[in-house]
Amino acid sequence: MRDIVIIGGGLSGLSAAYELEQLGVPYRLIEVKKRLGGSLMTTRREGFLMDDGPFAFHLPPDWPLLTELGLSDALYTVTSPAGKPWQAFKGGTASLTDALAQRLTGTVIRRMAVSSIGQLDNRFTLCMENGLMWDAGALIVAAPARHVERMFRTLRPAISERLLDYPYDTILRVAFGVQCEAFQPPGKRIWDMAIPYYYETDHPERVPPGGLLLQLAFRCKAGEMPTPDALLATLRRRLKLPEVITSAVTYWPEADPLAPFSPGHEANMAAIESQLPEGVALIGSDYSHPNLATRVEQGRAAARRIAAWAAGG
Repeated sequence: MRDIVIIGGGLSGLSAAYELEQLGVPYRLIEVKKRLGGSLMTTRREGFLMDDGPFAFHLPPDWPLLTELGLSDALYTVTSPAGKPWQAFKGGTASLTDALAQRLTGTVIRRMAVSSIGQLDNRFTLCMENGLMWDAGALIVAAPARHVERMFRTLRPAISERLLDYPYDTILRVAFGVQCEAFQPPGKRIWDMAIPYYYETDHPERVPPGGLLLQLAFRCKAGEMPTPDALLATLRRRLKLPEVITSAVTYWPEADPLAPFSPGHEANMAAIESQLPEGVALIGSDYSHPNLATRVEQGRAAARRIAAWAAGG
């Protein structure tokens, strides 16, 4: 059995590690940050449970993974101003990544960055940013395109060229905790290009008694990002919020990839897949539709594929 290294501890990398765990296949997971979960983050402020990343999703009505992870009763329905029902996690979106991470018994290395990937004979070499050199028999790369472009320059320059100038939307995610009686719902009037999503929730696991949590996103042009204070002041005026108990603004540079929605994305990804060496999988929201369940299943499928290849190597 070749040893497997997973690069990236966001949702896709955790899903791949979880599948290898289920298969009984050893692995090492490398994450550049001190926490796992990527852009899926949840924090509690003044009694409000806020998602600092994505909040609501289209999810399968019967998703077996949730039962596997002990999250069978973890979802509830929220409705957007456009009247569309979506699903959110009662304990915040990070409850999904936390549940995946808690089931991992393999080696997890945080605060370690992969600078470049090479190949020597039948092994992959990993040059770490601290100067260390590691090696692996197989790789599952679950990192954003702007980092993978750098990693692959030695291994496959043609892949790096296809990932140059990868486009991301500049979206700031905002949360407000307010009192219900002090808030007048804005309705559809804020549904515009600058605010790609807006949700309200008064679920008792998300807010204190009498509270209301607003989760929304604000789109801005690259290079014209407002300061958090200026953005909060603008949105308070637009939402006509007389009083705010708590608020938060977060930004994750690679959280909103645009390429999967472009006409030539599938052809570009097919070309990249054809150039990947045997024993290497590339996964993540930058390379497939960023739907939550799709990302999980992509990670698990990649783990099964690489495990089967490694077993025969």
